[in-house]
Amino acid sequence: MPLLLVAMVLISAVLSACVPSPTIKESTPLPTPAAGQEPTQAPVATPTAPKVVEIKTSPTAHAEPEGEIVISLQSSDVQTYQALADAYMALHPKVKVLVELKATQGGEDSYLQWIKTQFSAGTPRVSVLETIHIPELVNAGRIVNWATYLNKTNPYTGRKWEESFEPWGLNLARDPSTGEMYSLPYMSTQTFWVYNKRIFEAAGITDVPPQPTWDQFVEWCQKIKAAGYIPIAMEATIQKIWGGGRMPWTMRSAMDQYHREDINIVRCQPGDWCYREGIDDQWKYDPTDPRNDDPDHVSINVVRHLQALRDKKIRFDTPAMAEMMEQIGRVYKTRNAFVPEGWTGTSDAYPLFLTQKAAIWQVSGGFVTSFPRDIAKLAEGVYFKAPQEGDPTPTPSAAEKAAVVFDYGTFAFPTIEGQYVQGKARANELTAGYLCIPVKDRKQNDLEADFIMFWTSPKGMEIYLQNKLDPNNLQGGIAGPPLIKGAKLPPEWESKFANMRFIGNYEKPGAPGDKVARGFYFYEPTKREWAVLTQRFFNDEITAEEFGKAYQKLLEDNWDGLLAFLNISPEDLDYPEKRPPKWTAGGPY
Repeated sequence: MPLLLVAMVLISAVLSACVPSPTIKESTPLPTPAAGQEPTQAPVATPTAPKVVEIKTSPTAHAEPEGEIVISLQSSDVQTYQALADAYMALHPKVKVLVELKATQGGEDSYLQWIKTQFSAGTPRVSVLETIHIPELVNAGRIVNWATYLNKTNPYTGRKWEESFEPWGLNLARDPSTGEMYSLPYMSTQTFWVYNKRIFEAAGITDVPPQPTWDQFVEWCQKIKAAGYIPIAMEATIQKIWGGGRMPWTMRSAMDQYHREDINIVRCQPGDWCYREGIDDQWKYDPTDPRNDDPDHVSINVVRHLQALRDKKIRFDTPAMAEMMEQIGRVYKTRNAFVPEGWTGTSDAYPLFLTQKAAIWQVSGGFVTSFPRDIAKLAEGVYFKAPQEGDPTPTPSAAEKAAVVFDYGTFAFPTIEGQYVQGKARANELTAGYLCIPVKDRKQNDLEADFIMFWTSPKGMEIYLQNKLDPNNLQGGIAGPPLIKGAKLPPEWESKFANMRFIGNYEKPGAPGDKVARGFYFYEPTKREWAVLTQRFFNDEITAEEFGKAYQKLLEDNWDGLLAFLNISPEDLDYPEKRPPKWTAGGPY
């Protein structure tokens, strides 16, 4: 399987974002945000008339396109895609763009099955798909490689098409050794924190930097608690810790800060099967660069990582691990009361933030557009639940009925300052929105690529954004900033992102900190026990030192199962220069 698909499948498994350059040394402001994931809970409504941005000038002269394009994304947002279709057809009267969205009842699995069905009878009629989960179609030569088109001039900008994208976004989505790219990302998603400005002012907190320190974060919690509010809306049931989401995001960011230097142990060495001349021989470790360990900069050898874990060159019963847990405990230990009472039995703390009882909430990018809808649903008694025929009328509480939209701010993951910290905090900053087109004849693929070039031009993205962010578009919404340079948000949305920063991505193929942050390599038995240990630590049932010792034992007790899970034999670990014959890069690594 191409390395491109490895990176993309892993990125997608999260969660289910942009620094201007891989060599940036400090946190930088986000570019103007744009397209992102759609909310999954929005009610169905008759589409609002699309908002089309008037295009007064023709694109750079090129052969006049003609033919038919069929947009078949997994979405219910007819308004946005019809707006793009109408704008493109206004420029090219000889082209017919059909919007045939597939809002399948079975979710992504059903959409993927539908895609495979389209290819079963030969060349599919559909033109534009959006997925990364089609490795078998890629391997069969049925999906277009975007690499050739990215090197061409985009007629809607007059520049090389690739130059329209944030470099880091494309670099995470393509095979760094071949340049192949079969799914084209055009947007991003990010995890960060939001806070209630009114509560912060009531607590006397007036200075909120884009990325605070952990000490500042602890101080804020103390002041908020003293002002009579819950500092952080957070859940801590075993399921919530084990299954992913807010608490794991925090733990993963912390482990990344304490294991940044492990890259020097696990990187591919000269003579290794994964070593890339011209890339790995040029790389130098730089923890001040948040993109220093991105896959286009350096290659990771899974065997060297596992060998280091086996030989205890990387271990967890250490003072560093104890320091990390103590730092996390300053905020999340139950006795501090910075989290809701009974939080280890709470599966949803979001209503505490929506009703302004809690000051801080950890989010992914979709919050920005879902927030006002969530407030409305809470007040109406249909919070995250579409009423069914025959259901009793919901009866929201007094606090829920009184819920109103309030002013909020944002900040990035706080950086821990400790003796053993090896780098600043990073977050989930991932690419999203993966466009692909089926291999057809050259003329048809050129037409489809031309439409995507229009879509990913600043003007096309402006149309996309205005419709996605239309408050009357119940199927709209964005999850993060665009990967398209120069794309502009409607003015009323610009302030929502004013304080946001990209701080680097801890989640990437082979990242040595993330692979050991929540169990080991996503091996389910270790994830479950990690969740239990974490909850016990928060409840003061074990110390930080005991947590570290138990975590090391967890690895050792599950070692054989972990290797089997990764399709790697014990003998493979003695030969890190060789690719393990049964290991597949598309797996959990």
